[in-house]
Amino acid sequence: MASNLTNLIIRLSDPQQFQAYQQNPNAVLNAAGITTNEQNLILNKDLPGMRSILLADPGLKAALGIPANQDLPPILPTFIRI
Repeated sequence: MASNLTNLIIRLSDPQQFQAYQQNPNAVLNAAGITTNEQNLILNKDLPGMRSILLADPGLKAALGIPANQDLPPILPTFIRI
C-alpha cells in the first residue's frame, strides 16, 4: 500500500483534485493525512525532497502500476504542476 504522500501526488494529477488544491492547498494537504514535513515539501515545491520520500515508499511501484519485478524508471513522472 502506498504512502499518503504518494497517493496525494497521484490524486493531484486529476484536474478536479488539482483545482481543489489550487483553491485551498492547506485544506487538501490536511485532508490527505500527510506529515507537516511532507506538507512543507509540497508547499515549498521541493521536488528533490518529494522524490526522496517517494523513492523510499515501498508501495510506489504498485501505485504507479509498475510490476514488482521491474525497476522504477530513472525519471519519475511529474504529477504536481505547482
